[in-house]
Amino acid sequence: MMKKNDRLISAVAVVALTLMLSGCMSRQYVERQTFALDISRGETATAESEAILRVRTFRISPRYEGKRFVYRGESLSYESDFYNEFLTSPDTMITEEVRQWLADSGLFQQVVGFSGQVEPTHILEGTITDLYGDSSERSSPPRAALQMEFYLSEDMAGRSKTVFHNRYRQEIRIQRDSPEELIQGWNKALARILTDFEEDLREIDVTPGQ
Repeated sequence: MMKKNDRLISAVAVVALTLMLSGCMSRQYVERQTFALDISRGETATAESEAILRVRTFRISPRYEGKRFVYRGESLSYESDFYNEFLTSPDTMITEEVRQWLADSGLFQQVVGFSGQVEPTHILEGTITDLYGDSSERSSPPRAALQMEFYLSEDMAGRSKTVFHNRYRQEIRIQRDSPEELIQGWNKALARILTDFEEDLREIDVTPGQ
């Protein structure tokens, strides 16, 4: 017959095992969250040129090519977030936002993606060199960091020449270190970069053959 102390020990063990399994299951069922970049210029301008632009899928630094959010911490360390990620790969998502922004700018008669059937007069390529949440400075608010390079070339009669190249960087302060705040910070950073890029493009002549 089981002694009283043995029964007590068994009961405690069962309770401990139940709590342990409950904790494991609660961690196991934490849902992942997915987020999408989404910016808008708020207006669509009438085309001012006969130029046709093809936007190729942007390259991205290997550090940020996955869908998971990346954070920069102290001592320049980087870590990815298992629970919060982009809906699709960030290079594809940012490329589409760039294409739509320029399509609404009026700078080109038409803006197409890689699969467009028309022959372009200009090609836009780009590189996303930084895309992270920055909490590296304890004395400063967290920031959403985005850095991009743009390369615009004229593509006429089988000849290609670069007509514009520049790098843009934005670091947007966010109120708190959360994925919702971070995605909004990246949206603001991307909108500001594209606003500056568009202003620079208006300073050059993209008329075909010029």
